[in-house]
Amino acid sequence: MQPTILIIGATGNIGSELTRLLSNEGQNVRVTVRPTSNTEKLKNPGVELVNADLSDTASLKEAMSGIEKVFFAAPLAPNMVELSSNIIQAAKEAGVKHLVKISGIGAELEAITLAKWHRAVEKEMEQSGMDYTFLRPNSFMQNIVNYSGYTIRDHGAMYAPMGDGKISLIDARDIAKVAYHVLTEKGHENKAYTLTGPSAISYPEIADILSTVTGKSVKFVDVSAEDARKSMLGAGMPTEVVDALLELNHINKLGYTADVSNTVEEITGQKATSFEAFAKDNKEAFLG
Repeated sequence: MQPTILIIGATGNIGSELTRLLSNEGQNVRVTVRPTSNTEKLKNPGVELVNADLSDTASLKEAMSGIEKVFFAAPLAPNMVELSSNIIQAAKEAGVKHLVKISGIGAELEAITLAKWHRAVEKEMEQSGMDYTFLRPNSFMQNIVNYSGYTIRDHGAMYAPMGDGKISLIDARDIAKVAYHVLTEKGHENKAYTLTGPSAISYPEIADILSTVTGKSVKFVDVSAEDARKSMLGAGMPTEVVDALLELNHINKLGYTADVSNTVEEITGQKATSFEAFAKDNKEAFLG
């Protein structure tokens, strides 16, 4: 009988795609959900849904009963480290053998707040006695849909404090493909993988590509960090998260996240998705 893989964060960009990939390949999958979760896209053959709360170690331990491998993507929240620590503690108590964490590019450098949060979790995993794998992706292409899709549809503009900085954005579907291989193959234990798209691209270039793909004019508006802060706080985001994201935006703007890795192709055997291909696949999300 095939062992069951547990996915924590299955409703997110990576987790939902990973659940689909594992299910389609006949793997047994268990996913943690909350009563408020939208589980429609998780209802695939071989997928078991269990209720668990990241703030409740006992519920996590119960969800991990009989599980050897756990994938987790903790939410971006001020208590992300604490919630991740709960996952690690529950995994140790449940006898889990291998933890796979979605981390962030440059976590090992601990240069900004988000990197420090991720690295704190990585260090705890390294000391846990369990096998671990860190997936350190750059920012997701899906963020363009999630955070700029509405304004692009509404009036053909995207707003961000990015200037001309280039970022090697990655399609979350590619991260899920890497996670699939890490969870179903041997040889990825105690490794850290930096994951990027095939090239670095600026927001003005993204706007040009979206204009070509959609056939409508899309412009990029470089806003100030202060205006971005007001917008995020107005949307109800916690101050700590806003500060962390503005730090990330700043290093993006300076071009510090433009490096490209070939890890996606090395692990999956497929080239990482270009932004042009992503835009074509998600064309309808940008059309008003």
